[in-house]
Amino acid sequence: MNLKKLVQQYILSQKIGSPIFISDIMQYIEEHVDKDKEHQQIRKNVNVILMRMVKKDKCLKRFGTGVYYRDDTEQTEESGIDSVELIERTYVEDKIGNVYGYLTGEAYLHKLGLIENNPSEIVIATNEKRNGNVESADMNFKLVNPPTTVTNKNYSYLQILDLIKNDLIKGDNIQYNYTLTHHMNKYHLEADKLIAFAVDFYSQKVVLKVAEFINNKVYLEEQKDEIMFTIESTKQNKKDETIISETDEIE
Repeated sequence: MNLKKLVQQYILSQKIGSPIFISDIMQYIEEHVDKDKEHQQIRKNVNVILMRMVKKDKCLKRFGTGVYYRDDTEQTEESGIDSVELIERTYVEDKIGNVYGYLTGEAYLHKLGLIENNPSEIVIATNEKRNGNVESADMNFKLVNPPTTVTNKNYSYLQILDLIKNDLIKGDNIQYNYTLTHHMNKYHLEADKLIAFAVDFYSQKVVLKVAEFINNKVYLEEQKDEIMFTIESTKQNKKDETIISETDEIE
């Protein structure tokens, strides 16, 4: 199959609005062409093919340098690029699972279910802060520097450590510790590694908070069912106290 057909085939396989990076196209092409061919020359040829497709074919749009997307030709208005996926692909994780950023702050608390309202600003800690200039009218997001280079092996630990560092505890402290404990168990995160990352990349204050959390974690692992009961009982007791108080006032 020639180069033009490979490019067209890849583009047509993508969802409408989904960002298409040249790096993705190149990876796809390299799986189907002779490995002896020069990478740089193939890249130049791909750029030319994409430019011609944008000019001649209404279904392909150029978003920015190295980024394209399929548009819906059946609609009178452009559907536009998927902003959420674009931001995630640019600053968090590529298509083959390489992680270079993570959600942090209140947006991560919301994802964990620790706060009800979705925050007005999405905060992403990323290695790619300097490598992109993505703007979105749909999302208010901010990029911050991570404490160290983000990798597949450390990002889950850094997310938890960021929460502990910033004291983003909202609501019942037992619920907070239980949720983080459940998260560590779900993703098989190790307490020793959490402490090691805290020692290497965070302040002594954070290290002490992590040690306190780990002590709670041991207790929580042994008392999960009882703690869940306690949380629900606490909520019910508060309701009962409110009802009793209101009854007393009426009397």
